[in-house]
Amino acid sequence: MTPEAAILGRALSGDRSWESTAGWDVAALIAAADEHGVSALMWQALGEPGGTVRPLYDALTPRVRAAVTRDLFIKRDMQVVLEALATAGVRALVIKGSALAYTVYPSPWLRPRTDTDLLVSFGDVPAATQALESCGYARSDALTSGTLVSHQIAFERVDAHDVHHVVDLHWKIVNPQILADSLPFEDLWQTAQPAPSLGPAARVPSAVKSIALGCIHRLAHHQGHDRLVWLFDLRLLTDPFCDADWEALTQLACQGGIAGLCLDGLRQSRDRLGSRLPEVVEATLAMSAPDEPSRVYLQGIVHKRDVLVSDLNALGDWRSRLRLLREHAFPPAAFIRQRYGVDNPWPLPALYLHRVVSGAFRWVRP
Repeated sequence: MTPEAAILGRALSGDRSWESTAGWDVAALIAAADEHGVSALMWQALGEPGGTVRPLYDALTPRVRAAVTRDLFIKRDMQVVLEALATAGVRALVIKGSALAYTVYPSPWLRPRTDTDLLVSFGDVPAATQALESCGYARSDALTSGTLVSHQIAFERVDAHDVHHVVDLHWKIVNPQILADSLPFEDLWQTAQPAPSLGPAARVPSAVKSIALGCIHRLAHHQGHDRLVWLFDLRLLTDPFCDADWEALTQLACQGGIAGLCLDGLRQSRDRLGSRLPEVVEATLAMSAPDEPSRVYLQGIVHKRDVLVSDLNALGDWRSRLRLLREHAFPPAAFIRQRYGVDNPWPLPALYLHRVVSGAFRWVRP
């Protein structure tokens, strides 16, 4: 943890003693706040300050104004998209940052996000694609695709105000096979909650399952890049928890093989932001964690090679394993053209060969 991140954590937990600490720098704190996604939260925590922290407050203010303005466009776009999906008969869950911004945060602009994550059942992907296209979205080739190598499609559009909108359409919560089915869509949908500010069709995962989802993404999807905003999500989600909520979370985590991932997120949120974590919950999760296959994500950054080996072991048959290898080695041509910045199809064989050779080196080196 950097000194700036430590100061941010103290500020967000309500400890203002850092303000009199010598040596902190406005520019360094702003850079750290941007990196950790807490610029608006830090601005709110400062209130209307005077003295030495006033320059920090003033420097953060333009970021807050930009966030408020951007949210106006993002919110309206999400309402249109969710209405189109509902009209098409698609059950869609708003997940991750966007879901939390409009349900647990006091104001949505306090929770930054670069895209809107939607989760649908695999059978609804074609209908969801058509609904997004009817809203002006076009499929992006920035992400590789396949049945096994990736469980999401990215869509983009630029509106009349030159605001860039991105929707990530998921049918599983993460790509690693050992965790991809730990929170199936149907289970999430059964306990989904409304999000009235996004329209009558908007649904988000329950608080318990949002915690599990956030803890999985924090370590399995964003390895080695921890951010305070993800821990603040957990704090807001757990603040109103009663004993029954904690029991439901513990049961979900232990039965789903994600106790270790949840325990790490909850501990970090407690230690850095002062979140609650009952002793009995901590002890129960700690007891289940050592026996879980997902514990590999608690031991540091997992090499791509090890993720592939884990994925191959998790797949039940050789046909699926061969398909996964083929999807890794030979992604769609559109993805290759965008990755290498070429429009003509004639260099594709050479580009595929370069990808296989260079990729093999990256995957086998320590």
